Amino acid sequence: MLNVKRLLSACAALLLVTAASAQSADYPNKPITLVVPFAPGGFVHAVALMMSEGMSKQLGQPLVVTNQPGANGIVAANAVAKAAPDGYTIFLPTASILTVNPHLYKNVQYDPHVDFVTIGQIVNTSNLFVVKADSNIKSFKDLVDQARTRADAVSYGSSGAGSVQHLAGEALQQQAGVKLLHVPYKGIAPALADVMGSNLTVVFSDASAIGQVKGGTLRALAVSPKRLDDLPGVPSLSEAAAAAGLPNYQAPTLWYGLVAPKGTPAGVIAKLNAAMAETIKRPDVRQRMFGAGATPSEDTSSAFFSSVIKSDFDRYGTLIKTLNIKVE
Repeated sequence: MLNVKRLLSACAALLLVTAASAQSADYPNKPITLVVPFAPGGFVHAVALMMSEGMSKQLGQPLVVTNQPGANGIVAANAVAKAAPDGYTIFLPTASILTVNPHLYKNVQYDPHVDFVTIGQIVNTSNLFVVKADSNIKSFKDLVDQARTRADAVSYGSSGAGSVQHLAGEALQQQAGVKLLHVPYKGIAPALADVMGSNLTVVFSDASAIGQVKGGTLRALAVSPKRLDDLPGVPSLSEAAAAAGLPNYQAPTLWYGLVAPKGTPAGVIAKLNAAMAETIKRPDVRQRMFGAGATPSEDTSSAFFSSVIKSDFDRYGTLIKTLNIKVE
């Protein structure tokens, strides 16, 4: 009887492997949904469009970009975590969604280490502290000095409570001994619009602000993690912070990547990874990324991206505990 049970168990396992292999061989045979966790307009959306165009050609099926903003990416992440693990729903998370949110929010229904399988890292992006072009704030030191004049004299925007922009602001408050007014948005684009409309003082923006800086509607006070060739007059954040008397101030880094729901067949992940990697290699895509102040990932493997998520998850958990950041 025991041998029969073992035989039946082995047969069942073989059937599952065979079914998964058949699914992988036939994949994809219909459009794939690429979920973006923020509103259109920011660099996240721009990267999604680059991936959509390139990967669609590689896979032979459309990669349809769908925006699901809300709760700093939690709405989209929760939805993708529960999606069918068939490769037809994939997700483009930012660093904060997988490495910050789980430390802060009670309504996070996903475990970044369990509920997703990594496809690969796409890009690391530069971030900039930007103000309106005609602002009386000319430097990062001016920003800190103005914040010291009175509580809430400086308002800063973010893509949501617990985002990297929020962490950057909280760290600045603590190290500079100032009180800033945090204004969360459903993405960077509306925050930038409020800076340009004089409704907000500053944003620690992603690379989407570089065009406005070049166009003269925004002024960049500092760029992280290093200077950009396209903005030669803008100091690195480490330089600007030192000049403001905050030599130890650092802001979180930001990356984007692709993940799929847990249980997605390895063969499907391999096809998606290959399509993503080939897209990142394209000269036109790399030029657009570099032009936006972003650096395409040199290691596009699933294993590398998993290690990045684990490392940043631990690092930001410690930072959040040290800063005593809480989200109600």
